[in-house]
Amino acid sequence: MNKKIGIVGDVHAEHERLAVALSWLKSQGVDSIVCTGDIADGQGDIDVTCDLLARNNVLTVAGNHDRWLLTDKARHVEHAHMRSTVSAGSLDFLQNLPRTLTVETHLGDLLLCHGVIDDDLAKVWPGTATTEAKRSVPLDKLLAHVSAAPRFVVNGHMHFRTLIDFENCQVVNGGTLKGPYPGVTILDLEAEELCGFDFSSDTGFLPTQRYSLSNVDTRRVWSNTQEFDCNWTPVILHRPRT
Repeated sequence: MNKKIGIVGDVHAEHERLAVALSWLKSQGVDSIVCTGDIADGQGDIDVTCDLLARNNVLTVAGNHDRWLLTDKARHVEHAHMRSTVSAGSLDFLQNLPRTLTVETHLGDLLLCHGVIDDDLAKVWPGTATTEAKRSVPLDKLLAHVSAAPRFVVNGHMHFRTLIDFENCQVVNGGTLKGPYPGVTILDLEAEELCGFDFSSDTGFLPTQRYSLSNVDTRRVWSNTQEFDCNWTPVILHRPRT
């Protein structure tokens, strides 16, 4: 049973950062490593990226960029990979990625997806004074069935590492390894903590934020996404962005 899970967000072919992340997470004693997808479209080597995920048994779901690569869609995006330049082995790896995965944990099931459940373009965001809320009817329906709802949902797509608290479920966004604010997250179910770590070229990863999974007194807790009213201070899992 998984008691400590390493979370890697959208990779976007950052193979060098991915290699460091996987090695470091293993050194932290995680039982499993999960990845929110978007393997394709980035400045790094997609073949090396796929090989790293496969060889390290990373539980990975498909993202919209992976779907676009396989179907030759949206190849105008920055640093797009062309299907003709990707190895047969990598294409096979990407084609076999599921939209969702269920992972058994010490506290209950974890649903791994890229966007929201099987919609790889959907987002969940309570909104703030300067950002609009992103609601999800499919997630609300899932949360309404308390006995069948997952204890955790881990997703990506937004490139923003955050925690959103619902009454019976917590949604963790894994962020990304791309860009100026890369990092990973550890879901420690024995300590009942969610811990963020920022990538550092000097030391590997530096701890940033740590949140209790059970003590949510200082955080807003939602019944469902229809309650989102943009009156929310984001729970961040990275250092403040300047």
